[in-house]
Amino acid sequence: MTWYVQLSGDSSDLAALAQSMTGADVSVVQEGADYFLAISDTPSDAEARSVLDRGARLVEVINGAARLALDARQPIRVGSVYRRNSKGGRDVFVFPEPAVIHVRAFAPTITVTRADGSVEVSRPADPVAEWTGLAATDEAVSNALRLIGNGELDWVNLYRLFEIVSADVGGAGTIALNGWSMKQSMSLFKHTANSPGALGLDARHGAESTAPPLKPMTLGEARSLVRSIVHAWLRSKT
Repeated sequence: MTWYVQLSGDSSDLAALAQSMTGADVSVVQEGADYFLAISDTPSDAEARSVLDRGARLVEVINGAARLALDARQPIRVGSVYRRNSKGGRDVFVFPEPAVIHVRAFAPTITVTRADGSVEVSRPADPVAEWTGLAATDEAVSNALRLIGNGELDWVNLYRLFEIVSADVGGAGTIALNGWSMKQSMSLFKHTANSPGALGLDARHGAESTAPPLKPMTLGEARSLVRSIVHAWLRSKT
């Protein structure tokens, strides 16, 4: 049985997701001005609350993937759920209303015409569908995307993301061998993240174990580094 979980967030992000997330079991669909997460592999005896809870868990992963792929700043939220009844109408189960939808300019489809006349159509949200599916069977991917979607990308969470990827591939050396980052950049990132002398209370450690870096990495540089590594890691899996 298919259940529909109401979504809200940035309308451009939701439109992009509706074009890309078209899987058989889980998809994003538009009905009028509203967007829904359609879950088709739900048991016939499922209760509305369990459907909503499952939708919320899926949205945690989708939020992280959308933040990476679309640079989404407005998190997606869930609201009411419904199913179609035998008369063709809706059985609606209302929970706390979702957040108001926001709009920002974003092209959901990119079309490239090559010199030979061939046309390639891509959608910025395509990786979201791939990564969300991957997270269903890969705990490391699920943890990384949920962390990105739910947490502030501060030094502590950036380090956690780095550790998730590093543990999954066998260490920072493998990250460097794969060409995802240089050893020097990763070393400076870790040194800065652990240094109270460089970051004060934002550091992972409460006491300095080594001398602070002479030129600490900025938070913006750290975010760019870790996002790049996570992107490359996810691409390697899909």
